[in-house]
Amino acid sequence: MNVGTPRVKDSEDLRFSAAQRRLHESTGPDDALEAVREIVTGLLGCEEIGLYRVNAGDSRLFWSFGIDPGRYQNLQQFDASGVKKVMAGELHIGNAASEPGRNQSLRVFVPIRVNESTVAVLVMLKMLPQKLGLDESDMRVVELLAQESAQYLFIAKARASAARRNG
Repeated sequence: MNVGTPRVKDSEDLRFSAAQRRLHESTGPDDALEAVREIVTGLLGCEEIGLYRVNAGDSRLFWSFGIDPGRYQNLQQFDASGVKKVMAGELHIGNAASEPGRNQSLRVFVPIRVNESTVAVLVMLKMLPQKLGLDESDMRVVELLAQESAQYLFIAKARASAARRNG
């Protein structure tokens, strides 16, 4: 065994641990958004991100990085089958080949869930050109975002608002 060469599994574990630690160390909703941006751009290689808040069947852009917010206001403007899938709580991976004026690019739609309900959808719109797919290590990070980011993005905000009203 070559002691000087790290194993691939160690590298994957480090990426996941770094993402988890950054998310868990968020000091509030704004810092959680910054953590999500750092994770998605730095670890997953995405240049354009949209976070859509879901409320009573409507889904409006809540936060974005690297995109024109006027162009991507509603989640419903994307592929209908993909939107239906992600609203049901399933990860959807597709591409932008059918969208006019865009190069074919990997698209990732991540449901952010609380108590079995999709409360938001994280959309990775434009991956780096060399990013042709998501490997196992990427999927672990995506699953972390799907499973744990809601508590940092939305629940903490709701608790802080309630504390201000009651305090």
